[in-house]
Amino acid sequence: MKPREEDFERPMFDIKVDLDEISLNMNRDQYSDLLDLLEFLGYLSVQSRYIKYHVKKELIGKKTLRNWKFAYEAIVNEEIRPRFDCYKWENIKAHLKRCREYRTLHYQKLIGKLTHEQETRVEELEKKLDVFNLTYIRRSAEIEVRKKEEQEPKTWRRNISKWWNRNQPKDHPELNLEKDMSLEEKKKLYDAIGYEGEDTSTSTYPEEYVDIDFAIRLNMLDVNIWSKINEHDTQFRVIARGVIADTSLIFKRRPATDALAIYVDLGSFQVFGIATNSSQSELLNDSRPVLVRPSALSSTNQQKFLQVEFETNPLDKKSDYRVKVVSQSLEIKYNAPTINKLAACFESNAYRNLQGVKQVAYSTYTDVKHRSFILMKHNIEKIKVLDIYIDIQSSYFLLPVNGVYQDNAATICMDLGHLTL
Repeated sequence: MKPREEDFERPMFDIKVDLDEISLNMNRDQYSDLLDLLEFLGYLSVQSRYIKYHVKKELIGKKTLRNWKFAYEAIVNEEIRPRFDCYKWENIKAHLKRCREYRTLHYQKLIGKLTHEQETRVEELEKKLDVFNLTYIRRSAEIEVRKKEEQEPKTWRRNISKWWNRNQPKDHPELNLEKDMSLEEKKKLYDAIGYEGEDTSTSTYPEEYVDIDFAIRLNMLDVNIWSKINEHDTQFRVIARGVIADTSLIFKRRPATDALAIYVDLGSFQVFGIATNSSQSELLNDSRPVLVRPSALSSTNQQKFLQVEFETNPLDKKSDYRVKVVSQSLEIKYNAPTINKLAACFESNAYRNLQGVKQVAYSTYTDVKHRSFILMKHNIEKIKVLDIYIDIQSSYFLLPVNGVYQDNAATICMDLGHLTL
């Protein structure tokens, strides 16, 4: 489909996905199995790292000597020798040689004189060099290429001569005029040969034209936690249920200004506890206490519980970025039977070594935190106007006497505050 042929009336990709209901369920046994799986994956990771130092029984017969030999080889080769290798002149010299070679190859890549064998060598060097050196080398090569281009006169004849004399790889012998020529140079060339050409640039599209319109709507999402209410029960029952109704996600892109818009709506959010009527069906919530729900005292007129909007380059051009977050207030009630059962359900009855999983999670967290900080710093420096509107209504927490909320019972109410920005 070509947008110009349709007079920009329809998007190129118009996708609508409607989902009725998604139900997620977990009980205590499944939670324990998940912890066992994570522990096993941690053991596999450690084993794959140290199994190469295992001493065979044929070489050393005594078990204690094999264990001491294994511990010695593992510690020396994994902890001590790598530190000493960093200060060896042979390794330093090899590292500097790789950096110089990669800089030369990357420079050749930027000016378009890289062969297939050199591309393979570049991939090998990128696996050996760290991120800091790769970034520094690429940046320095880009600066050198830019300075060289600024010193040379810019003429379309020189560019055509450059294409003609370029040493192209064998698998890509043709000239790529779309990438190598600017719009003005292509116009001059087309005028010289009498070719009208075809305007495939999205910069000439109308600013309001949306080429990608993607929407997902989920009618109901519920998460159920199953457990035994009493110790001698033979069947599991739902002790907690979280329900999110009428959820939608919309993504739109406008190619003319390289703009995108993301809209996320949550219709409602509720959490139910243990049912007081044991004979009632587990699918019903009539006899269940409501632990979390949108408050009826909310001052907003919106019908959705949560609305999040993010847009770049809005059509009104009043800002570069626009962020909007509006949320109703939540009424949170403490229910002792439900909280106690949840604590007992997720309480581990055996010690599990999850140190490897914790390290992976922490490294992922620090990496995301570092990237978010760099991105935020870059946006603050580059963005001229940022339009932010945040209105999170005040939620409150109710702590009843004896741990069960009743209409006439004494209750402590804690207001969590109203956030506006």
